[in-house]
Amino acid sequence: MDLLQISQQGSLVVFLLVAVRTSAAMAVGPFAAWPGVPLPGRVLLGLGIALALAPAVPTAVPSDRLVLGPVEIVQELMLGLMLGVAASLLVSALQFAAGMVDFHAGFTFGASIDPIAGHQTGPIEHFLGALASVLFLDLNGHHLFLLALADWFRVAPVAGTPHLAGPDDVVGFFTVIAVAALTMALPIVTPLLLVDTAFAVLGRVAPQFNILAVGLPARNAVVLVVLALLLPITATQLGYLFGHFADLLPILMHQ
Repeated sequence: MDLLQISQQGSLVVFLLVAVRTSAAMAVGPFAAWPGVPLPGRVLLGLGIALALAPAVPTAVPSDRLVLGPVEIVQELMLGLMLGVAASLLVSALQFAAGMVDFHAGFTFGASIDPIAGHQTGPIEHFLGALASVLFLDLNGHHLFLLALADWFRVAPVAGTPHLAGPDDVVGFFTVIAVAALTMALPIVTPLLLVDTAFAVLGRVAPQFNILAVGLPARNAVVLVVLALLLPITATQLGYLFGHFADLLPILMHQ
């Protein structure tokens, strides 16, 4: 869409409605809402995407009959936020898993401020969050997210009546995220449980043994070794998860 087309009333309304949805999705979408990314940059990115998508997006009514009213604006804003939050949750599955590992391994004692996430995280979550960011870009996750954003307009046309999914579909979406996080966390947490069991038995057999002095370093060593062995498998799982953007996100709305 060029500036001449935008100057026409119908095309301008379509562009503005598409821009509201894309800007909202980019504002809260994966890796677009980092504290280091300024809000004007996110808005400009959403406007650029809207400029590319506006000529091809379907509309519920002819473009010359579209109205830029508060109801239409709020509806597009909510649809964009829904997509962005869902995508962010999907990408954050590894960080959820890393948080469980930090808690069970005792790494939360060394929590610090993550400059990417902007909040306090443990060292494992910090490391795996950075790994997820690199893999997201390396596996073309940003391209897959843009394809899902374009497909979102097919599922929910501009100014159309959205048919939101039922509770079962929403629960299924969150179940996918929880299962993905548990799948990545359990291979690391399970050896920790075995180590805790071994030290509990040792503490009963030899009460004079200083469990606190030896237990925490042993747990940390087990986590680091298992994590290093599982990194290739974790990368494969993330690639599989990113590749299902287009399949999982429309679950939130009936086609």
